[in-house]
Amino acid sequence: MNCLCLNTRHAARTLTRLYEEHLRPCSLTPPQFGLLSVLAECPGLSQQGLADMLDLDQTTLSRNLRLLIENKWIKGTRSKEDRRLTCYAVTPAGLEVRQTAAPHWNRAQQQMREALGADWETAFAVLRRLSSVAAV
Repeated sequence: MNCLCLNTRHAARTLTRLYEEHLRPCSLTPPQFGLLSVLAECPGLSQQGLADMLDLDQTTLSRNLRLLIENKWIKGTRSKEDRRLTCYAVTPAGLEVRQTAAPHWNRAQQQMREALGADWETAFAVLRRLSSVAAV
């Protein structure tokens, strides 16, 4: 079927399965790896900040944050500016699991880079464009 929505959803599920397979030895899912990576680069984000950055709904984000907190891979602390907000950061254990998982993630990236060849950069440009034109 020549439907952009249907085909992008199919591609997303297929890619997710590929990354899940690569990350399975580390007991991480792609969304968990993504959260660890974002928080490693941007510590102190609130749940709303994370939701906005990753374009996730609160329920999905809460579930993943809870799992990372239970594993002691991230910690939440109350914001000094607004005590109602919890800000999140990666713990040393979280940095370690992310470092262990990074080569697995990189192998998935490399597999896709090789499969797409010269279209690798084009794929990113198209995805960014799709996101921007669909955001209304």
